Amino acid sequence: MVGQSNLAALRSVYRNWHETRGGSVGEILDLFDDEVEMRSALGGDVPSSVSGTHISKAQARDYFEGLLKDWEMIFYEVDRYIGEEDGDEIVMVGRCSFRNKATGKILETPKIDVCTFRDGKIVRFQESYDTLGFAQALGHV
Repeated sequence: MVGQSNLAALRSVYRNWHETRGGSVGEILDLFDDEVEMRSALGGDVPSSVSGTHISKAQARDYFEGLLKDWEMIFYEVDRYIGEEDGDEIVMVGRCSFRNKATGKILETPKIDVCTFRDGKIVRFQESYDTLGFAQALGHV
């Protein structure tokens, strides 16, 4: 992704995330700064490796490992990106679906990710999705 614009790098990462059904975590982590701040829409009151805030690339790796350990990706589709080619903030608007491996329940949800860049790396990642549907698929509601 060296030499690519921020938007081109995001397009590649999201395309591969969908095509590999979650097998491209290394590519995502390569785009993250070592001190990335990941914020999930899901609060810490729902026990999950993806809930709350993750501060650092190591904690981001834990997030993805937990996600893929507990969930099977069905699809991850991007509808559009909002932001300039080399902008510091780019928003991804799309939809995704995952099956919880423990309960077998499927979550299909709108997905919005706000990515803040500095020097070609993501330093802040804020995701939004259907947290009630997530908790229901976990069997907590």
